Amino acid sequence: MLVTMMHDFYDTLADLAIYADVTPAERQQILKRVGVSQKKLKEFAHHTPINYQHKFDLVEAEWLRVLGQTAEAMELYDRAITGAQANEYLNEEALACELAAKFYLSLGREKIARVYMTDACDCYVRWGDKAKIDDLEKRYPQLLKPILEPAKLSANPLANFPTPAGQNQSLHPSIHPSVSAIVSDFGNFSSLLQACQALSSEIQLDRLIAKLMQLAMTNTGSDKAALILPNGNQWEIAATSAIDNFGVERAIDLSSATLDENSDILPLKIVDCVKNLLKPVIVRDIAQKCDWDSDSYILKYEPQSVLCWPILDRGNLVGILYLENRLTAGVFTRDRLQLLNLLCSQAAICLQNALLYQKSQDYCRQLERSLAKFTRTEAQLADQKQMLQAIIDVAPIWIWMVNPSGKVQFLNETFSQHMGVPVSAFLAVDHYKDILGEDAAGCLLSDAACLAQDLPHYSIETLRFVDGKRHYLEVTKVQLKNCQGETIGIIGLGVDATDRKRASELLQEQNQQLEQTLKDLQQAQLQIVQNEKMSALGNLVAGVAHEINNPIGFISGNLSEGKKSLKDVIEHLELYRSAAPKSEIADHAQEIDIDYLLEDLPKMIDSMQVGCDRICSISTSLRTFSRGDKDYKVPFNIHDGINSAILILKHRLKANEHRPQIEVITKYGNLPKIECFPGQLNQVFMNLLANAIDALEESNVGRSFSKIAANPNRITICTEVMGEAHIKIKIADNGTGIKEEVKQQIFDHLFTTKGVGKGTGLGLAIVHQIAVEKHGGSIEVNAEPGVGTEFAIVLPVKG
Repeated sequence: MLVTMMHDFYDTLADLAIYADVTPAERQQILKRVGVSQKKLKEFAHHTPINYQHKFDLVEAEWLRVLGQTAEAMELYDRAITGAQANEYLNEEALACELAAKFYLSLGREKIARVYMTDACDCYVRWGDKAKIDDLEKRYPQLLKPILEPAKLSANPLANFPTPAGQNQSLHPSIHPSVSAIVSDFGNFSSLLQACQALSSEIQLDRLIAKLMQLAMTNTGSDKAALILPNGNQWEIAATSAIDNFGVERAIDLSSATLDENSDILPLKIVDCVKNLLKPVIVRDIAQKCDWDSDSYILKYEPQSVLCWPILDRGNLVGILYLENRLTAGVFTRDRLQLLNLLCSQAAICLQNALLYQKSQDYCRQLERSLAKFTRTEAQLADQKQMLQAIIDVAPIWIWMVNPSGKVQFLNETFSQHMGVPVSAFLAVDHYKDILGEDAAGCLLSDAACLAQDLPHYSIETLRFVDGKRHYLEVTKVQLKNCQGETIGIIGLGVDATDRKRASELLQEQNQQLEQTLKDLQQAQLQIVQNEKMSALGNLVAGVAHEINNPIGFISGNLSEGKKSLKDVIEHLELYRSAAPKSEIADHAQEIDIDYLLEDLPKMIDSMQVGCDRICSISTSLRTFSRGDKDYKVPFNIHDGINSAILILKHRLKANEHRPQIEVITKYGNLPKIECFPGQLNQVFMNLLANAIDALEESNVGRSFSKIAANPNRITICTEVMGEAHIKIKIADNGTGIKEEVKQQIFDHLFTTKGVGKGTGLGLAIVHQIAVEKHGGSIEVNAEPGVGTEFAIVLPVKG
């Protein structure tokens, strides 16, 4: 659009320029084209006046010129010139001045035309268009005569440079001489144009900087130059060069481009002054007293002539040019300063153009990279789209999308194949219910629920597939929204869960069966535990009955004899009470052997007391063993529990016709009371001792009484303290021992090595549970086949 508009602008001016030389018919065509172009240009000027208003005014002025409306044309020429100048369109300002000069020249007003043509030439000089200036010199020499004739130099060569207080140094205002002044001072306008043209011809920033440095050093007589340009918020040295001893210009390498880090390259105080005041600083002779002799660079290198010039573009500082001559004072004369002023004015424009060009090049490269990346991304997206479509089509799940009205926007092949309906058929109808029929009721409900919430909606829907069977679908639906947050559809994912549902129902049925089986097992286990309890209770009752039977039998026998003896004693006492004769008393005493009775009766009473004490001891042991546990641990003497278990099992330890008595050896340490559940630990001791007795009896099978007596059965019980926090209880027998493979399962639930009907497999499992789980201790078994077995229990003192 911009290129077309600029073409129309210049094409219209070209048509109006040849208007007087064409036929009337062609003139009508020109006016028609100009009208159309002006209509478009006016619209552009309305929207962007800073870019197009002066263009519109210039074409309008030319249009009025050919129509003979002189007064209106004059006004529009001036408006076009003013607008181009205000908006910094230097080339179009020059063109407007040139056309205005031609207009006034056609009216015979040469003096006015000379002013406009001079301004046009000045604009072309600042723009750097040498060819156009040469053309104007040839075509309008009478108008440019004042600036083409050489003028005598002023008697005071620095008249145009007012000097402040000192003559050696000066802080000059920015100088913008007219073209006529430059030509008058130097007399060779072409050489100036060549310098400007050299700068204008360079659009690359690096080459432009190099050319500016070369021109500045060549035309000012300096032997060192530096160009300082802004980079963001800081100033940096863009280039430095110096002429060596052989007269060759060489670049100076810098370790850092930052201005503040190069006090050894430049006088930073002078540079800061120019940067802050936007005025040039000139030191003509460093040998004379000046304000800058405190600068570290000036003190160290003592350059004879110093010049620091601001490069300004419309009052904005775009760069700083530093020049010096290390050997010669007064190098920077008025002529050279005027030339440098022109070069810097031109350089300001060229630098801005070069920077814009560099930015445009960077932008173009970035755009090219972005375009290449976009192209690659587009190709990748196309490939990914194709791959995604293939994946979606072969996915074993349903994928679809509908708009809020129910019209299908997309669905995959799996959906289509399972339903037995082509994709095109779904896409053709206005609502999917036209195809699903009565099956759509559940889908409509889940759609409404999905639209009523922002979170994904989960549901179970049933549809009849092409196989004629009703299938269960697990469906997830979520709203699809645009960038404005408006709902534009629903995306759905469906999985055929029919097999899973049937498996779930089967699993539920099996779970019910397993629950019933578990109940049966629990009942059987309860029965086993009850049998174990009854067995333990039988052992307990048998042991208690056996132990109590002996002292009771002993007391019963003594009571019979004591009763007879007491009867005789009572009869003898009655003889004394009846005052029987002494001979009768003596005979009776001899008959009943009174002396023996009086000696034996206390002994019988003492022996019955021993029996009673034995019964009391058994009763105490029984209470200790069978004491009920609380819901918390209590202090308990472990030895009491062990002794009570030994006492209860004593009937099984006694000798019989098959074997001698089983020896029980106790090696008790000095144990503290421990916090525990006493009843549970008594059960542990009872089980371990009973198992030890069973193991010894099993080892006696096939052995004679004498062989057993030679190596008698023995149970050893040891207790000891382990540190301050634990105690250890070891119960060992010298039976057959345990095989290694049996040791691995010894504490497993329902595992037993005893024959059928002799063991339940719960005893040691209960022992392990009580010692480890209930009391936080440990239990291990050490056994060697043919030697014996030892169970070691470690319990904490503090529960």
